[in-house]
Amino acid sequence: MSKKQLQLVIFGINAELYAIDTQGVKEISRMEDITPIPRTKPYIEGILNLRGQIIPVVCLRKRLGLPERVDDKETRIIIIDFDELRVGLIVDFVSEVITLIDSTLIPAPEVATAAYVAGLCHYNNNLVIVINIEALFAEQHEIVAEIGVGIYAKQ
Repeated sequence: MSKKQLQLVIFGINAELYAIDTQGVKEISRMEDITPIPRTKPYIEGILNLRGQIIPVVCLRKRLGLPERVDDKETRIIIIDFDELRVGLIVDFVSEVITLIDSTLIPAPEVATAAYVAGLCHYNNNLVIVINIEALFAEQHEIVAEIGVGIYAKQ
């Protein structure tokens, strides 16, 4: 039986470590100027003009229901593609990309009722919450509807 490798981007929010699969990650950039869009969901920061592409930007901290903080020089935007949508995710910092065997992913405990928790993994003696982006943004088309713009990844 072959063991599938899983590559994850490790990042931090609110002194906790999280990870997402690198499969949809297009790039990681420093914090850029974001144009706010009035009357959108609180976690939608606005839109970003990234080399001529208009990209909706989500504050992952707010989306996860965590307290706000001021962006600093470590703040990053992870640009991802999922379900034909390109979106930016604001995180406190990005640590690195790791590779692990998918069988080492620890199932989320039953108390972790959040559907977006794909599982847990160990990294440098820390427990990392692995996020399922598709589940986190199950209403992803709602993001585009809220903002009125969006870059579709497969254009």
